[in-house]
Amino acid sequence: MPAEPAHVTLAERLLARIEQGELPDVPVGEVARDEYLSEARFAAERALLARLPLVAAVDDEIAQPGACVAVDHAAAPLLLVRGADGALRGVRNACRHRATRLVDGDAPPCTKKAIVCPYHGWTYDLTGARIHVPHEDAFAGRAAERDALAPVHVASRHGIVWASLEPFDLAEFLGPIDADLAALGASGWALYRRSVRDVRGNWKLVVDAFLDAYHIRTLHRDTVYRFFLDAQAEAELAGPHIRAVTARRALLDARRGSLGERADLRELVTPSYLVFPNTILVVHPDYLSVLASFPLGVARTRFVHWMLVPERPASEADERHWAKSFTLVDEGVFLDEDLFIVEAMQRGLEAATDRTLLFGKHEHAALWFHERIAAALGTRT
Repeated sequence: MPAEPAHVTLAERLLARIEQGELPDVPVGEVARDEYLSEARFAAERALLARLPLVAAVDDEIAQPGACVAVDHAAAPLLLVRGADGALRGVRNACRHRATRLVDGDAPPCTKKAIVCPYHGWTYDLTGARIHVPHEDAFAGRAAERDALAPVHVASRHGIVWASLEPFDLAEFLGPIDADLAALGASGWALYRRSVRDVRGNWKLVVDAFLDAYHIRTLHRDTVYRFFLDAQAEAELAGPHIRAVTARRALLDARRGSLGERADLRELVTPSYLVFPNTILVVHPDYLSVLASFPLGVARTRFVHWMLVPERPASEADERHWAKSFTLVDEGVFLDEDLFIVEAMQRGLEAATDRTLLFGKHEHAALWFHERIAAALGTRT
């Protein structure tokens, strides 16, 4: 993955600031505690997310005809299906008879010749058209009114699949980061593993956790702190999205003004993105983590991690390498540390007396995120 000019610029700014001993030139701010606890606010956010394209899958898990992926989208459970004609389609994950979920949301990606309701056996083909109703004469002709699963809008770009309940132009939505994601070169990459977890915490707490480097020394001391500098990151707005780099320890040995010439920039900094509103991309030195947080309740989030690698393991050594990386990041960093602290924060918020949470200069990207959510809702933070 070649270094992007935007990341080189951010890395140069970060290195200059480290050398000069300066703090980020951003204000300190606060976020209302109720933004994480209010049922009314949650309902408004969920309605907003229903209108936006959200990351729902990666290309590799739904590449073959018959591939089927269940997604607990922010607004409704969805099914992504690759038809026999090769077309990618999205439908609501609900039978048109009695609204039974057709494929469990915890189920791994699967291959189907048809979609069969587990309750009464209503059956749909891979386009979503209904093809069989047991004892159809018992419906007095009314079953004909429900001849297909309800469609949703889907699109694939840069190796990732987005879905929404409303039409969208993905290139326009990605805007300033569209070229960045194309340059990552992840189209055609292989899905090494996917993990799905339910978290007792507001979905924004999960996003917050990935928008600062202030916690690295304390929270990640037993996992990745040995690779990174604490509280050293540089970020910028890119439309509604956020582009950032976090300093690895090797950055201290680099020469300012030369980073654009380095083929190993990702050994010096770790680039990342907030793809508004609920997805984080972490660009590791040799693989990509795609992280999505789907709000299921005001204090319940479904967290999905897709680990994409340049190609499928071709040897036992490759498998050991990727397995070690996945275990460290997915189980050690994300599960045992980031998601653990999200649940601890949710419990603390429910007991706290302060009306606001305080965000310092090393946490300003999280303030940008909250400001963008508020702007999209037409409210103020």
